[in-house]
Amino acid sequence: MILKEVLQARWKVLIFAFLALVASAGNIAIYQYHKYLQASGNAAAPLFQELTHDPVKNYSAFVWGSWFATNGPLILLLFAAVLGGGLIAEEARTGTIFFLLSKPISRERILLAKYMVGTGLLLAVSVMSSLILALAGLALAEPLDVLTLLIATGLLWLVALVPLGLALFFSILFSDTLRSVVFSLLVTAALILVTLFLSHGGVWSMDYAWKASLAIDFPFVASIICLVAALLPLLAALLAFRKKAY
Repeated sequence: MILKEVLQARWKVLIFAFLALVASAGNIAIYQYHKYLQASGNAAAPLFQELTHDPVKNYSAFVWGSWFATNGPLILLLFAAVLGGGLIAEEARTGTIFFLLSKPISRERILLAKYMVGTGLLLAVSVMSSLILALAGLALAEPLDVLTLLIATGLLWLVALVPLGLALFFSILFSDTLRSVVFSLLVTAALILVTLFLSHGGVWSMDYAWKASLAIDFPFVASIICLVAALLPLLAALLAFRKKAY
């Protein structure tokens, strides 16, 4: 079953791994361009003014601000929604769900196996991006702190589990992938907006931790909130799949 899930998701993985690679390489190129402008005293071209208007202390600060707080979450959240949106909906659409349910395996085990494959693929893409950034840091003679990078990568993966669980839940409710993806992204966006309106909600967010380069204490509260937000839709998906009639 695990191999089947990986093979079914291979094109999604390749596409989003490529997007993550391009975004990571783009961040490195922008950083180099910004450092060149600082050294030469030239003004940025109009196309890049918005990308280089913020001061950059070093490569580490640039990575936290541009990848972990901006590009990384956007790519990983979208990847998680697309990945989770088809886990059950595609099986129901093609009729293979009946073959799965005919096996002497509980529904909970089937769903958890699909979910675990999704979490593994998300982790693989997240680690690949961080590895590229780490290798670039070595090439630029500005190495990233390994422990901090591992923590940031783990937190990014944890955040991506939220839309993955939501998409899995909606893929049980709906018979098409598109609605599952759209609804999971809408709920994820709503959860992000809630932190903006809560008192001191920004301090509880992962964005605050990443932009602070994790120089502050470990974002324990933000991690717990993300963990709960990831587990709740998974539990809801398990209950819904147990009662769903096919």
